[in-house]
Amino acid sequence: MAASIESASMHRKRYPKEVVLKDCQEVTLRAVEPGDESELARFYEAMRLSFRWFLKEDPTQPETIRKWIDNQEEGKAFSIVAVVGDRIVGHAALLMRRYGGRKHVARMRVMVAPDYRSKGLGTWMVFDLTKRAMEMGMEKLRTDFVVGVEDRAIAAVKKMGFVREALLKDYIRDQDGNAHDYQIMIKDLQQEWSDF
Repeated sequence: MAASIESASMHRKRYPKEVVLKDCQEVTLRAVEPGDESELARFYEAMRLSFRWFLKEDPTQPETIRKWIDNQEEGKAFSIVAVVGDRIVGHAALLMRRYGGRKHVARMRVMVAPDYRSKGLGTWMVFDLTKRAMEMGMEKLRTDFVVGVEDRAIAAVKKMGFVREALLKDYIRDQDGNAHDYQIMIKDLQQEWSDF
């Protein structure tokens, strides 16, 4: 319970925040809240199946989004949305383990609406979650990509200090059954933002 109170307090201090994209448009970043379910579902329904397919759960299903929000309230995850008006145009999450040998590692997932890609929004969200992971005491940040589908994202996070830790050959299949390599990338986190 103390962890969720501390987390709620942190959200109020840090969010919402405005970021400016390459086209000079302002976007608001804020923590995901109960009540975001229908807009998050709309965000994922607008994504091509070829992007949604590689997630572990179907994000167009209400029970999936409800589970994500419950995980945040229980301290198993932390996620933010990028909002323009009432529309969610980006969703990013840190997934954490509360016990065991991997509790010092957070996994990061970032999704951006097609019409907001190549504008710097994904970069803002990665920076924001990296800082949040450091504040939470995480030592490593992991993100996974499908080679041949997410190559631009791979190049972007590489510029932010993520390195390829592993490449799993023919590990994942797309909706048509074609095999793709799966790349795991890691960033070692420093305790001070100046060391980023």
